[in-house]
Amino acid sequence: MDKPVTFLSPEIVLLRVGFSNSALVVNGHNSILIDTGVGEHLQQFISLFTKHNLAPADIRLIVLTHTHYDHTGNLHELVKLTGAKVIVHKNEFKNLKNGFTPIPKGVVLKTRIVSRLGKWFTPKYASPKPFTADLVNKGEFNLKEFKIDGKIISTPGHTNGSQSVLIGKKLIAGDTFLNLKDGTVFPIFASQPKILLKTWQTIFDLGVDEIYPGHGQKIKVKDVFPEFNRWKKKLKVL
Repeated sequence: MDKPVTFLSPEIVLLRVGFSNSALVVNGHNSILIDTGVGEHLQQFISLFTKHNLAPADIRLIVLTHTHYDHTGNLHELVKLTGAKVIVHKNEFKNLKNGFTPIPKGVVLKTRIVSRLGKWFTPKYASPKPFTADLVNKGEFNLKEFKIDGKIISTPGHTNGSQSVLIGKKLIAGDTFLNLKDGTVFPIFASQPKILLKTWQTIFDLGVDEIYPGHGQKIKVKDVFPEFNRWKKKLKVL
């Protein structure tokens, strides 16, 4: 009888790239990168890999939590450098391929104005450079191929094709959560705010205890609950 495969718990490193985050899952020759930040910052990634004793080829997978420009910058350069495969959610595969992702709705007055003006005058503002992903997440994608006891899960709301990486009780969430200096946790742009709240509830039900957001420092789930309850009342979601 074959012995069951056991995986070590990999280290998760959050890296600010421009004004958004990338996350490196340090796992030797099977390391993965989540999001590629704002463009023109390739050297930051090279330095990060070196710091953790990784060769570029050790990065085997790049996960895009969604296809906004501030999470897909440096993608072409990183694929060329590492040879990694790229995975995107099925609902945003065409967005990435065509280089067009709609500007999401604003959820407060200021961002509603920004969103509306952006759609009128610069509709491609949030869009990535065109790229054809190697892999498509159709709902859930197991990471066992990369010797990681974790999976990519669908987390819609910020965008229709948002996805997050779940490793143990830690969630690398992209813009499904924020953690801004002013205390903002609920994304200030969200295509489907009510769906996003349902996504949050699903995440809580999974037993996640620590979140690595798309902007800001990691945050404990218990610190998210007040914001969750406030937005449930505001959006009249029971």
